[in-house]
Formats: sequence, C-alpha cells, structure tokens
Amino acid sequence: MAKSLRSKFKRKVRAIARTKKQPKTDAFLQKAVQKRDEYEKAEAEKTKTDGNSTGEKMEVTSDAATINTKTLRKKDGSFPSWLSGTQKKKATKKSKAIKKSKTKTAHNFR
Repeated sequence: MAKSLRSKFKRKVRAIARTKKQPKTDAFLQKAVQKRDEYEKAEAEKTKTDGNSTGEKMEVTSDAATINTKTLRKKDGSFPSWLSGTQKKKATKKSKAIKKSKTKTAHNFR
C-alpha cells in the first residue's frame, strides 16, 4: 500500500537515520555484552569461593496457603502486597455483600 511520495521519503529518511545511529548502537551492544561477561565471571568466582552449588534448593514460604481464597486476605486480615487496589475494593465489596445477605437471612428466621 504505502507507495506515496511522502511515505517513500519517510522511509528514505529513516534509512539515513539508521545508518547514522548504527555505530553508536553497535558500541552500546558491545559494552553490554562485555558487562554481562564480567558479571558472569564474577558470579562464577563467588560460587567457587562460597562452595555453594547452583543446584541448591531455595526455601519456599507458603504465603499462598495462608491467604483465604474467598476474602483474599491473609490470616492477620490484611491484603497481600501483590493485590491491586481495584482487586482489594472488589474483595471488600463482595465480603460486605455476603455479610449483609447473611444478616438479612438470619433476621428472617427469628
């Protein structure tokens, strides 16, 4: 589709800009690769000096087990940090509605 003079000119200008920026981006990428290599060497030396193997298992805390799935709250009554504000509002609204409906039904049976 894009065969107009304007689009051809824009493509030409972008090609020129790419050639101008190419040395700078190449240098940036080379520097990033060097930094990564240095970091990997440093990490390898750390593991050698510590004597720890990378196959060690991490301790997993069972936060998921302490969260109530209906109310989305922890045992202490607070929300987990990863829950967004809208999800918190929705959960509180839902729990209030459930409480209200339970009290209404309890009043009806008196």
